[in-house]
Amino acid sequence: MTLTDRALLLIDLAGLDAFAAVRSKEYYRWSNIKRGKARLGAEEIERISTEFPQYRWWLMTGDVLPEAGQTSPAYDEANSKLPSHNAG
Repeated sequence: MTLTDRALLLIDLAGLDAFAAVRSKEYYRWSNIKRGKARLGAEEIERISTEFPQYRWWLMTGDVLPEAGQTSPAYDEANSKLPSHNAG
């Protein structure tokens, strides 16, 4: 999975309106990125990192560092399905 793939996944998770007001110039830019009609730039990567601070490391590298609070959507989903350590 590339950085662009990871960014698109996060854009899908948040929805376009998390990044720009509907019908604004920026909204159309994000929409074009999502559809593959525009390239993801540094500003968009920074904006996604702001929206998902817990996924910054994964976004940039594809790796997780759970001990530093840096996970991925898949990691979080898998962890949510594990039995609670506090149960019992």
